[in-house]
Amino acid sequence: MPTHTTTKKRLKLFVIAFAIIFGVATILLFYFKAPSETTPNKYIALTQAYLNLTNTTNQANQAQPSSTQEDALALIQRAKSSGYELIDSHTLAQNLDSFIIIATLPRGIYNLGLIPGAKHFGFAKSPSLQEAGKIDQWAQDALNRSQQEFIEFLGTQKDAKIVFYDEGDDIFAPVGSAHTALLWAKSLGYTNLYRLVGGFGAWKADGNPISTQKPHCCEVE
Repeated sequence: MPTHTTTKKRLKLFVIAFAIIFGVATILLFYFKAPSETTPNKYIALTQAYLNLTNTTNQANQAQPSSTQEDALALIQRAKSSGYELIDSHTLAQNLDSFIIIATLPRGIYNLGLIPGAKHFGFAKSPSLQEAGKIDQWAQDALNRSQQEFIEFLGTQKDAKIVFYDEGDDIFAPVGSAHTALLWAKSLGYTNLYRLVGGFGAWKADGNPISTQKPHCCEVE
């Protein structure tokens, strides 16, 4: 009889322990299967980090920046040293008609959509650089497309507001095709240049409209 009672107690304890473990596992599973509310889209996170940095009067107070903050700071520093501005997707969406927009995405990727009104001109993800950071190989950087065609895209007004964007994934090495295009535009005398923070990834993640019309530039190489 005591043996039977002990067995029942052990069984009861086993059931209770199993119920507790199952409950904890269910909670953890639910937590990790719902990252959308706790883990922001990486492009949105990058854009927010950029906005936070530009709105912070004393950036030195950022004690231990996250990797996203480091990426945003790298974009800010590169833009400053290279002589162009940054713009977030929300601001661009509010002012589309004020800009000439050029996508520097690789051939084929533009088929997934473009920012409405954007022209397409592919560039290498890293520019050819000489000493002091001077670019020197147009054919290599512009993937053998004509520099005259690029100038026609930019227009004759050297102070026109021009935005370049790529996929938004390349920040360090390679630095991104938008950066390469910006260096060439600046070398050609254009002065009012912008790079879209987070690129096309941020544009889509922000819920902005997308055009699927094939750009005329890409019928032939």
